Amino acid sequence: MNIFVGSLSFKMREEELKKEFDAFGEVDSVKIVMDHETLKSRGFGFVTMPNQDQALAAIAGLNGKEINGFAIKVNEARPRESGGGPSRERTGGGYANNNRGGSGPGSASRSSGNSYGISRTRGATDANDLGIYDTKSGRSGGGSGPKGRDGSRHGSGGRSGGGRRSY
Repeated sequence: MNIFVGSLSFKMREEELKKEFDAFGEVDSVKIVMDHETLKSRGFGFVTMPNQDQALAAIAGLNGKEINGFAIKVNEARPRESGGGPSRERTGGGYANNNRGGSGPGSASRSSGNSYGISRTRGATDANDLGIYDTKSGRSGGGSGPKGRDGSRHGSGGRSGGGRRSY
């Protein structure tokens, strides 16, 4: 049985955790999850025990036990949900070299057959989230993109007449 162990001290070592579970029966493996960048413990891990009765006894006996000043949480591990975390999928675009010009949020796209094309960013709810592009004059207006660190807006050409056409 695969067992999740959470709220571990960041100084806890796999050998120390194995000793806690050995008191309840045979332990196949112990793995404390480490951060890939810092190589430090993330405060949780997994223990595998082949005998289900022993594993259930370990869960009952260790859940809430204080080890190194931390009350650990022990329960049966659940299968990981798809993805396992926030999606890193890029939507939009126009972020080359941290320049938010082009076809990113706040800029508009040309729509065929209409004099105004409206590009709505994902989750847009108010007028500031919409970009409006006049295909006849080549000017952009309306929502001019998100504010940068300096408070200025980037993205569309605003009312200066230098609107960028995006197709």
